[in-house]
Amino acid sequence: MDIDFIGYVVKIGNYYFGGRTQNSISIYKKAQRAEIYNENELDIAERVAEDFGGTIRKIYVSDKE
Repeated sequence: MDIDFIGYVVKIGNYYFGGRTQNSISIYKKAQRAEIYNENELDIAERVAEDFGGTIRKIYVSDKE
């Protein structure tokens, strides 16, 4: 079974940050729909987490069926 690192998401309470537009933000119940930041965008994820009081979570995927 392989486990691969996908990226980072911002978790706000029980929800995940999905993105922002001019005057609103999207939040989702499932991490699969969240905005995923790669290793080069970690600084952006940290800033978003700080702005909204969230935490950064690592996302992995496995090939297990």
